[in-house]
Amino acid sequence: MDNPMYREKPLSSLLAYLGALPFWAIAIAPFAGIDAAMAQSAFIAYGTGIACFMAGTIWSQAQISPAKSSGLLLFSNAAALIAIAALLLHHALPVPALLLQAGTFLLLLLADHRMFRKGDQPAWYFALRRNVTALVLLAYGLAIMGA
Repeated sequence: MDNPMYREKPLSSLLAYLGALPFWAIAIAPFAGIDAAMAQSAFIAYGTGIACFMAGTIWSQAQISPAKSSGLLLFSNAAALIAIAALLLHHALPVPALLLQAGTFLLLLLADHRMFRKGDQPAWYFALRRNVTALVLLAYGLAIMGA
């Protein structure tokens, strides 16, 4: 596969794992004595940004896919809107909002898996997405425990 989206394996991998670190730093903040409400707000806000970014990667991949990809385009928009909805719901319903946003990350991974199975992604990229998503979902679990 010679897709230009996948030419930066070392840097992409580094940035993806570094991107998971703030989830963990913010998730443990309430357990370290940081104001829990502030930490929860920061967590859901960061999650919104990253979920929208990941939805954008699905959008980009759908644009260059040789197959008809209107479903992926619609999905990428829906995923971003769901992440934003979770942000808006967070102050009223913190745990359901965190669960909704965590589910968004799982759905984004499933979209990546679909593209990987169709041959639109290299194995290393899907493995990276799977591993980082697992780290992020574990951080969501910790954030829910601190809510």
